[in-house]
Amino acid sequence: MTGTAIAQAIPVLISPILTRLYTPEDFAVLALFMSVVVIIGTISTARYELAIMLPKNKKDAVNILALSLIINTIISLLSLIVILIFKDQIISLLGSEELRIWLYFAPVTIFFIGVYQAFNYWSTRNKTFTKNAISRVAQSSTIVATNLSVGFVKAGPVGLISGAILGQIIGALVLSWKTLINFNKFRKQLSVKLIKTNAKKYSNFLKINTPHAFIDSLQDNGIVYIIIYFFSKVILGSYSFAFRILKAPVGLIGGAMSQVFYQKASKAYHDRENIQPLILKMYKNLFLIGFPLFLILFLFTPDIFSFVFSEKWRVAGEIAQIIVPWIFLNFIVSPVSSIAIIMNKQKEAMFITFADISLRIGALLIGGYYNDYKLSFILMSITCSMLLIFALIWYYRIAKLKTSDAY
Repeated sequence: MTGTAIAQAIPVLISPILTRLYTPEDFAVLALFMSVVVIIGTISTARYELAIMLPKNKKDAVNILALSLIINTIISLLSLIVILIFKDQIISLLGSEELRIWLYFAPVTIFFIGVYQAFNYWSTRNKTFTKNAISRVAQSSTIVATNLSVGFVKAGPVGLISGAILGQIIGALVLSWKTLINFNKFRKQLSVKLIKTNAKKYSNFLKINTPHAFIDSLQDNGIVYIIIYFFSKVILGSYSFAFRILKAPVGLIGGAMSQVFYQKASKAYHDRENIQPLILKMYKNLFLIGFPLFLILFLFTPDIFSFVFSEKWRVAGEIAQIIVPWIFLNFIVSPVSSIAIIMNKQKEAMFITFADISLRIGALLIGGYYNDYKLSFILMSITCSMLLIFALIWYYRIAKLKTSDAY
């Protein structure tokens, strides 16, 4: 968690400088690029990396890791072909000519996102949490160093996008380096038969969790297309930056606790222990940690953003103030969401995700119709908060199901 804290703190602490080097419009272009690579990158392994944690036999886990990397390579190559054929149409959809040259880097970024995801869970399975933390710090440091160095010499979104690409590459290499230098040892454990067997055994990750993850990714990334359609790049950039700052505590604390919870809950499941006390403890601790911080943000965010990031980011502060309750609830819910995977309730969890993205789209459409971006974010914050309260209750309830109902 310490490493994760450092990794999340670096870009937040450096944000007052970045907001003076880059404009909301620059962050809007970054948001559009990341929306493409993250949406595809999230499903580039067909979500089999999540299954790495589940088998008791380490050899099965190795072959699931290999399966994830094979699928990731195929998806990355397919994305390159799509970009080469439909580049003009994609640029028209994104509405930003500045992204034309960067589209060619999208498949590379997608590939390394997949590599990072696969080895992140491999490292978690092996309880080498230090390696996970180092990778995050390396990734974050690379992003910030590139943002600053390029930002000082060249205006525009170049520094933001190149930093995102390089950061993803470095983070993935740090996690996978040990396997790369010991590839022969890794290769000896591989078996085409075991890869096929595990692909079939954990096919729910392909059939259920992949569309779930795709919809889930649309929650944070796909809505940028609707925002840019109805509103300006200033609004998109302001929302993107506000969301990034508010999500920092979620990534800072929730991200680390999520991985530890997944490992502990998986073990408890295998040992046939009751997981509900672990969930309640997580809820209580996250509430006590997050409430003071999010209360301060809710009361003073516009003034904080104007003072810390400069007056041109006041709109971002106003948007942040509106969505604080929603992000706070997300801070509590997110770390325990993996219970749906452990208890084989991915299909039901997908409906929650689908409801969430529907509520977000509905809020943006209503606000867009009235040409009122604040109305969009107010409706989004209220409705999505209500859904998260339902999720809090549902995650706790499914944790008491009999093991015969799970894998």
